[in-house]
Amino acid sequence: MTVKALAASALTTAAVRELLALPTMAPVPDEEFLDHSSKVLGWEFTDLVCEAERTRHGHVLFFDANNPLGDMRTTFNLVFAEAYPYDPDGLDNEKWLTGDVRAWADELGWRFQADPTFDECETLLAEAADAVSDVLGCPPERTIRTDEHVSMGPFTLCRIWRAGEHAVVLGSLEDHGPYGYLMHFALVLTPCAAGEELPADDADLRKWVVDRIDW
Repeated sequence: MTVKALAASALTTAAVRELLALPTMAPVPDEEFLDHSSKVLGWEFTDLVCEAERTRHGHVLFFDANNPLGDMRTTFNLVFAEAYPYDPDGLDNEKWLTGDVRAWADELGWRFQADPTFDECETLLAEAADAVSDVLGCPPERTIRTDEHVSMGPFTLCRIWRAGEHAVVLGSLEDHGPYGYLMHFALVLTPCAAGEELPADDADLRKWVVDRIDW
């Protein structure tokens, strides 16, 4: 498995802080949410990942609630990179999928790279991890490597922190649409009670990751 194309935007500490603040923000009435998210939070609609929001930092934000502000039960997925993993023995989609990733980068103002190495993908995630650790003031509680149960590849490191009543997960997620072949590099904030123990076994933890953050 190689990576034929990568579109990415740096995950900054400011973007991490805004994501972590969403569950504890003052809620707004449902009828005011769209106006508030646009004028106050700086979000705008995008359908690049799915029906989602583009944040003021240029990332793509998906959440599983109609009005998530101040909702401790909502899971937030912040996508900051999109990769095209290419299997030379599989269906040849290289030409048009590379073009799609380039178009993604152009629309969002992200940087585009053709044929990035695996190490370059890991470096992107490591830099994002540094931003998360800076905000939370601690290293990840757990680090595991993904496998075919988590994504089609590349099999990058997945890092997990605890933050109050939430888990913060950084890693790669499979794209279930609209493309179906690409990989999201995402920072996910998902409910996880402070007293909940993470699975000790790495295989069980990978299953926990998929169950909690895949969409």
